[in-house]
Amino acid sequence: MDAKELSHQVLRRRKELGLTQDDLASQANISRNYVSLIERGEARNISINILNELARVLGTTPAELSGQAGWTETFISPALRQFALQENLNFDTVDRLVRLPMRGKEPQTVEEWRYLYKLVRQYLNETS
Repeated sequence: MDAKELSHQVLRRRKELGLTQDDLASQANISRNYVSLIERGEARNISINILNELARVLGTTPAELSGQAGWTETFISPALRQFALQENLNFDTVDRLVRLPMRGKEPQTVEEWRYLYKLVRQYLNETS
């Protein structure tokens, strides 16, 4: 993983979303000091769990944050991002929700995502 790319992406996305380091740290369940280390490119050996949490909070993918090729990009809508944050869903679950084949219209609101999630939760848990 490229620490410089990760630092730039985390800082850029955090600022785009208007989050403070404290906000990001709290929502990603890490310390503010760790966020600072990551944004300065000084954090080493960041776990995939931390990367997933950062991606979830920042509404992006681990691949986009880390600059790693081979991961497919996933667009996470604002409503799905908000729902995922409210429900504390991990990136893998959000990624599976996004990739569900949709007949018709994709959910547009937090409530629609919540309803869909309730319907497919057992399926998502069985495929993990």
